[in-house]
Order: sequence, then C-alpha cells, then structure tokens
Amino acid sequence: MTDTPTVETFAATFLRLKQLVADIGDAQWRAGKSPVPREDTTERSKGLTSDPTPSIVVDTRRLALRAAVIEAEQALEKAGRQMQAAERHLNAVFEKWQG
Repeated sequence: MTDTPTVETFAATFLRLKQLVADIGDAQWRAGKSPVPREDTTERSKGLTSDPTPSIVVDTRRLALRAAVIEAEQALEKAGRQMQAAERHLNAVFEKWQG
C-alpha cells in the first residue's frame, strides 16, 4: 500500500523545488549582493567605462548558486522520469495480470 505521507511529502517538495528554481531565475546570472572590496587608489578616474562582466563571471557565490540550480533542475527531471517509468511499468504488469 502507498504511504500517503511519503507521496504528499514528495509532491510538496517537488513543487517547492520547482517554484524555488523559478524564483531564483535571474539571480544565478548576477554577482552576489554582498559588497566586494575595491582597490583603494588616489588616482583619478580616466573616464573609462566600467565593465562588471568579468567580476560577475568569476563570482564564486554566483557560480555556487548556478551549480545548485543545475543540480535542482537535474533532480526534478530525474524524479519526473523515474515516476513516469514506474507508472509505465506498473501499468504494463497490471495489464498482464488482468489477462
């Protein structure tokens, strides 16, 4: 017999994880929000345009968040495939049992 609390826990966790991945969305492509130390200098600006892209690309917090999102997406996909496979298998065996 199916353990209803287990099924409910699985379904609730699946939905929360799916929503969390959706909510994070853009954050995985931006640098973390805590301040990053800057070099102190007495030199005046030369009027060059600042390009934050390199620091965003190598931001360890962003990279960790991106890796966690990928892991979560893979877990959701794997869980979905496993549930579909189990459903197909159970239906096939049940149909054979019915004759």
